[in-house]
Amino acid sequence: MRVDMHKYTQEEFDNLPVHRDRIKFCPAGDYTAIKSFGERYSFSERCSFGKKCSFGEGCSFGEGCFFGERCSFGEGCFFGERCLFG
Repeated sequence: MRVDMHKYTQEEFDNLPVHRDRIKFCPAGDYTAIKSFGERYSFSERCSFGKKCSFGEGCSFGEGCFFGERCSFGEGCFFGERCLFG
């Protein structure tokens, strides 16, 4: 049985809470509708991102994340094991 991930809208993404250390923690999900991410995000395991998305500095990604073609990443980004790049 296949479990579909929640597809986040821009509004839902914008409303995720920012923690005291000014890092936004993002749960597992489908972020393909979001094209531009700022700095200091932490994504859970198994997140997916669309083509030509861009990330600022200091982002981290859990295991098994998928990135579409031509994504760009700022300095100091970290990637978990088994991440796939388009």
